[in-house]
Amino acid sequence: MRDYELTFIGKPDLDTTNLNALVERVKGIVTADGGSVLKTDMWGMRHLTYPIRKYRDGHYVHMLIKAEGSTVARMEQRLGLVEDAIRYLLVLSEDEPVVVAPEASSSEAVATPAEAA
Repeated sequence: MRDYELTFIGKPDLDTTNLNALVERVKGIVTADGGSVLKTDMWGMRHLTYPIRKYRDGHYVHMLIKAEGSTVARMEQRLGLVEDAIRYLLVLSEDEPVVVAPEASSSEAVATPAEAA
């Protein structure tokens, strides 16, 4: 299994309940093919650089997922059918996540992926 980053933009007229339902639906798409969601970040409402489907704003959501490479095409096909997501991007995460102890200050050295293992 490989690490991927999935970012999608939800319609701006979604309320909190519908936005959470959209996130759960996308999580269901990921897990339906044997993948798993490692982390979900809600980036909030942001202004789009150019209109997409006549929308100028959107709810940004970023997910770190783990999935098989053979299921990515099927996931992308299903993500394209989600009406409340106006755009998505699924890319391979090439960087290993950096593990930093919570008590580490900014002046201390950051652990590299090799040191964390």
